[in-house]
Amino acid sequence: MPSTTSKFEPSAAWRWLWLTLFAAAPAFAQSSSEHDRLEHITVTANRRVQNTQNTAASVSVVSGAQLAARNVHDVFGLQFLTPSLQVTPQFGSGQPAFTIRGVGFNDYASDNASTVSISIDEVAQPIPFATNGLIFDVSRVEVLRGPQGTLYGRNSTGGAINYVLNHPTEKREAKLSFQYGRFGSIVTDGVVSGHVLNHLNMRLSAQSQQGGAWQDGDGGARLGMTDRTAARWISDLTLDDSATITLDLHGSHDRSDAQGLHLFTPLTTLASASNGSVFPADSNRDATHWGTSTSFARLAGINPMQKPFHHIDSGGANLRLEKTLPFGSLTDLVSFDAANRREYDNFDGSSAALADVAFNTRANSFANELRLKSHDDRPLTWIGGIYYAHQYLADQYLSGFAQSFGINRSVAYRQNVNTVSGFGQLRYQITRKLALTGGFRIEHESRVLQDFAAYNYLPSGVITNPGNIVGRRSLNYTKPSGKFELDYHPVEHDMIYASVSRGIKSGGFTTYNTVAARASTDPFRPEELWAYELGNKAEFPSAHLRLNVSAFYYDYHNEQIQSAVVNPSTGLIGAIVNAPKSHVAGGEFEAQWSPLPHLLLTQSGGWAVGQFDRFSSVFATQRVNGVYVPIVRNRRGDSLPAPKLTFNGSATYSWNIGRYILRSGINYSLRSTYHSLFGNLYDVAGYTLVGANASFGPRSGLWSIAAFGNNILNKRYDVERNFFVNGDNIALAGLPATWGARVSLSF
Repeated sequence: MPSTTSKFEPSAAWRWLWLTLFAAAPAFAQSSSEHDRLEHITVTANRRVQNTQNTAASVSVVSGAQLAARNVHDVFGLQFLTPSLQVTPQFGSGQPAFTIRGVGFNDYASDNASTVSISIDEVAQPIPFATNGLIFDVSRVEVLRGPQGTLYGRNSTGGAINYVLNHPTEKREAKLSFQYGRFGSIVTDGVVSGHVLNHLNMRLSAQSQQGGAWQDGDGGARLGMTDRTAARWISDLTLDDSATITLDLHGSHDRSDAQGLHLFTPLTTLASASNGSVFPADSNRDATHWGTSTSFARLAGINPMQKPFHHIDSGGANLRLEKTLPFGSLTDLVSFDAANRREYDNFDGSSAALADVAFNTRANSFANELRLKSHDDRPLTWIGGIYYAHQYLADQYLSGFAQSFGINRSVAYRQNVNTVSGFGQLRYQITRKLALTGGFRIEHESRVLQDFAAYNYLPSGVITNPGNIVGRRSLNYTKPSGKFELDYHPVEHDMIYASVSRGIKSGGFTTYNTVAARASTDPFRPEELWAYELGNKAEFPSAHLRLNVSAFYYDYHNEQIQSAVVNPSTGLIGAIVNAPKSHVAGGEFEAQWSPLPHLLLTQSGGWAVGQFDRFSSVFATQRVNGVYVPIVRNRRGDSLPAPKLTFNGSATYSWNIGRYILRSGINYSLRSTYHSLFGNLYDVAGYTLVGANASFGPRSGLWSIAAFGNNILNKRYDVERNFFVNGDNIALAGLPATWGARVSLSF
């Protein structure tokens, strides 16, 4: 359905209002008859292909070409291309934590869902550690901000990240690229695509990442090497004019190092021991240390000086059947994915055996989504579907505390999650300028924790608490979510929208070390978020300017927070708890402007301020008459742990040199300081990163050479600060300056 009907440009007053707010564009404006210099971007955020400017939601789109130019090959680099997004590896582990607009969930355990749903070609990826994979052969990445659920199989409170893959082409083609960069990093990509048999097209793509160790360990050893390979095979079979089948087979093999931590204050955990030793703080953020006790090494199946590593193997298949009907289209999407993780991390940032961890995890998920949607050329369009998913997880989590507590610990459990939901959304074009959208979802989830055992081991291997077992814990809920939205086109090339939505995030269980298994595994409840958003998306063709702005307010209930509880007989227990009420408010903008031919400027920014309104957390205990009682702190007014400000920008210029094109660009990304829930010592200081890129090749695209530089000013910064045992304050450093060159060929 056309999004606007007006035949005229925005009034001069309207145009000058926006331009005065965000740039003096008219001073450089080109003739309206000049060819449009801004790329028209389409998204499938609403399960329909449409222009982003007609999508009444806050969504950023990053193309595959942008990812390549900026050297982004995994999820962590996405945050430097979109506003309000933060991605951090928990304690340097292989598990990413996502935050959008201050809504996030920090958890290094394997069993709980993220606030941000991740999907690849509409297939949800519910296993957190399996989302740290390669980004390759991607058409685009869509980052949606705010609660999702009325159109997707999985529900979320923070937002969604959707990877849209390249699919088989009718024309036969092949592509190969080779990249070499600082620290000996090598990235190799290959694609073969085209027509194979009658009605059958196929595409095979693969990527390999090797090298890149950048952290300095003891004795000249290096840490941070990447060793990952992934491949995907997609086949599209056309049965007839109305039916197609798509099969996607994929797998990845990861044998990379983990990221090391550095000490940002002297390590004093051992100061009270007989040797009274104190490890000095690291003066170099690239420094790191590792090592563990022989008893923990024996328990984890490693040697005591083993480099930290995360070895993750994953693979799966999904089958999509699409049938065009007289009134719409029917889609059945069936998927199965499995992942195994074997990981060893040094959480103390030292060669002492204070806080070492290891994971041995197996997980798989099966899902089936059946949906029916109307054709797009009607005043009333609709979509409805049902979704079922089963997720299985078997996890062993080991902790080495030989020198800090004189013991090692083991946590082992199994978890089954069954999710059933029904969802639907209607959109009615009330007038040629005004449309109303309403969506609803009802979801039932059953989460069962089984055979949870948390043992303490003496260095000799003897278990001291064999009875610390919980046979079964369960958490069931049935909750609705929904969306109500109005979008209005006052003039051509301009849309105003307002929306109210409600999102749900699954509850779960804390699966950390504990001496009181029953108390520790009390389930935490699902969190709920009401989101109110107002936005405007405007284009000024004569000025070659696109400007999108939005403001939002989140009413947050039962937010899931990493904290602690108290067991009367054993004392303090680390746990995920619910903060009864909090809120987040803020705004965003994204702008693209081409003031001169061949010159493109982009700028985006996000501002989000979140606070607890009602929350008292446990931070210590005292013993009264032989019973531990909590000492609590009122957290009302305390900031949520996420950057308040995020800015990203770039400038790109293209030169036409006969049959060739030379492109060059510069970019930056800024994150403000954000405050930790554990005190000012753990605040993460803000930073700004600057990058550059260039490419040269013929217009035909037969070949190209390119170069990139990230963090070219070599900014030294941390992305996370935390502690695992008292007196051991550790930080995870961001990457120093990196650069490289890439050669690409097309056949």
